[in-house]
Amino acid sequence: MRQGHIAGMNQLRLRQKRQLINLIREFFTDQDFFELETPLLVPSPGMEVHLHSFSTRYVRHDGSEEVLHLPTSPEFAIKKALGAGFDKVFEIARVFRNHGELGPLHHPEFNMLEWYRPGSYLQIMDDVDALFKYLSTRFSPLKANLEFSWDEGISRTSIEECFQKYANLDLKRGLSDIDYWFSASQASLQENIASDDSFEDIFFRVWLKLIEPNLGVSQPEIVFDYPASMAALAKLKAPEDVWAERFEVYIKGVEIGNAFSELTDSAEQDRRFREANELRKGMGQPPHPIDQTFIDSVGKMPRTGGIAIGVERLLMVLTGETDISQFFLYPLGDYSAATKRT
Repeated sequence: MRQGHIAGMNQLRLRQKRQLINLIREFFTDQDFFELETPLLVPSPGMEVHLHSFSTRYVRHDGSEEVLHLPTSPEFAIKKALGAGFDKVFEIARVFRNHGELGPLHHPEFNMLEWYRPGSYLQIMDDVDALFKYLSTRFSPLKANLEFSWDEGISRTSIEECFQKYANLDLKRGLSDIDYWFSASQASLQENIASDDSFEDIFFRVWLKLIEPNLGVSQPEIVFDYPASMAALAKLKAPEDVWAERFEVYIKGVEIGNAFSELTDSAEQDRRFREANELRKGMGQPPHPIDQTFIDSVGKMPRTGGIAIGVERLLMVLTGETDISQFFLYPLGDYSAATKRT
């Protein structure tokens, strides 16, 4: 059992977690956001091909059954509310991720902060800036651990600039020229790349090894405008563009948030989901059911920006903690080990 836990308990970290959640709730309430409470049993857990859900069966009185899932994000449910007429909303939701989501930065269940507002990802960038400035004067562990110039705001860098600066790679060229992408990435990584590696496989190897550790080191940093193929729920910057209006937030080399200008085209959303299911099949995974009520709601949404931030991961970087399990009353690793001993 990890040091600092008595039956899984670290009271200092748990009190810091409660303080941060209270401050987040105060911030959004003061900004006239409405707090939602979305379901924990859903017909479709999400369509990201690299995320896996927990599933169960609901048995009706007549004996028939329906497969339901624990949500990997409250996004689908929140967007249904947006399509029904809500505008500025937020939620601090419990979410669940299966298949190996356990380590220093991951836990199978955690709290996700999501908020949405009319506009685009540019308004969400401003919200992130305002939230961090708010926390910097009120959340004492942040002031003690991070010596950033919070008044200067968050730096903003395009993903193209990141690849050029840290990996000497032309990302836009790589999107259309796989031979260039393969050879240039191999030279930058100084290691062999398998001949059957996809663009995405190589992208993430370069990202994790050469780029991500450098992000948000001297100041919190927003990395914006991702390849369209990596933003299934985001609006393109222009029709037929290779870039999508997506950004991520980094502090000290750790990704803490993922944001979009939300897609509001039902037909395009349906096409992307079907494409994602084909990818799942190709990876040997079962396809996810497509929630038609969500598809319909997407077409009713106003122009909207939204973001998801992992609360416990944010706590890690704000407090200097290196193990996310310290922020859970009974971390899964400790609980599982104790169960096996009984």
